Amino acid sequence: MRAASLGRLALSATLALMLSACVLPDAGAVKATPSTSAFAITSPTPPTITAPTNLVRPGTITFLSDTTYPPQESIEPATQQAVGFDIEIAQAVANKMGLTATIQKTDSPQIVSALRAKKGDAIISALQITPDLEREVALVAYFRAGQAILVRKGNPSGITGLTDLCGKKVAVQVQSPEENTVDEANGGICKDSHINKQVYPTDLQAVLILKQRGVDAALDDSPVAAYFVKQTPDQLEQAGGPFKTNPEGIAVDPKNGELLRAMQQAMMAIYNDGTYRQILTKWNLLDGEIPASQIVVNPSPTNS
Repeated sequence: MRAASLGRLALSATLALMLSACVLPDAGAVKATPSTSAFAITSPTPPTITAPTNLVRPGTITFLSDTTYPPQESIEPATQQAVGFDIEIAQAVANKMGLTATIQKTDSPQIVSALRAKKGDAIISALQITPDLEREVALVAYFRAGQAILVRKGNPSGITGLTDLCGKKVAVQVQSPEENTVDEANGGICKDSHINKQVYPTDLQAVLILKQRGVDAALDDSPVAAYFVKQTPDQLEQAGGPFKTNPEGIAVDPKNGELLRAMQQAMMAIYNDGTYRQILTKWNLLDGEIPASQIVVNPSPTNS
């Protein structure tokens, strides 16, 4: 879960280097890698959605994205192409309009201002929908993320939720929302039996300590936790479902009503034909599925 203007910098840098093993050399545009898996996006009879005519580059929707946040968006080292759950959602909605998707790497702190400066048509970058963001952009919700508990395979401590962490050793990344969650629990539900908080510079280190049996559990962003499980299913699993969840959205300039309408229609189309769920399943993110009723967030922002 990434805030509108701030990424989890330690997470972004470390995951991008150690899990994706690459750094993108500049802020150039890259094509999203087409899916070749069993969940390849197919749409034999797509609904008629009028493609917007005022795109930054004709024939393609340019999505701004901070591609340092697997499994939602990252750069595949072998091809230097953008990959991830967000990237395939971008492909799918563009396909419904008869367009392609181009991913423009943009750092999180500048991403909203870059959209308003027309450096891209939309943002897809794990943006958490907040009241402040809703005052700046129009949003089409597509995912829900929060925090999750990671345990070793088999869940030897029998952890199913936050209350089960009381009295146990739990690893977190320093200055993260998960560290705040532990502190809140120690002042509330665990005040009589505090969580033994173990703090590490990155969540990769926190998870490594869990694998090495140094702690009973680790807390992380729910999509990142799912990614760790997907990478090492023989070592890790999630205990219970995500909590403290918030929706994430595709952002569009509120003045671009033509693209906003097409984006809403395309998102609804991939929801209805099953493509959305296929992509969620592929990336082990079914816990983040949203209902169709939540797709349209704020069609008319206050500053539009």
